[in-house]
Amino acid sequence: MTLTGAVARYHDAWNDHDAAACAGCFTPDGVRTWFVRPPGAAPGDPFPTFTGRPAIAEGIADFLRGVPDLVLEVDALSEGSDERVWTEGRVTGTLGAAWSDPAARGRTLDLVGVSVFRVAPGGLAEERVYWDSVLLTPGSERAFTA
Repeated sequence: MTLTGAVARYHDAWNDHDAAACAGCFTPDGVRTWFVRPPGAAPGDPFPTFTGRPAIAEGIADFLRGVPDLVLEVDALSEGSDERVWTEGRVTGTLGAAWSDPAARGRTLDLVGVSVFRVAPGGLAEERVYWDSVLLTPGSERAFTA
């Protein structure tokens, strides 16, 4: 498995904790949607969509503040004939003071997810992120450890 191009730069930027570099992998009008609603999430759109590099950078920066030692590993990759790329990955890290659920702060996060990218000239036109919300529940032994 070899990550290349904008998808590789994007994953590297996540591991560098560089939200601006993550957003820079998108086209200027790129779209990133989280089809995830973690328990205890702030009210608002249950599946937030970030459109444009500034909004994407802000959303990623918020998440990185919640998991300041985040590590993203890519376990699988598939490319389609329609300019789409799928990655399956694992996110690990410690939930910090900025995590939305105070009961989970200080615990270790360990979960898997899938991102579906639409690649366009100039970068990523779209990312759709899917994680199992059950894995974000503080009682879940799979996602959290003491």
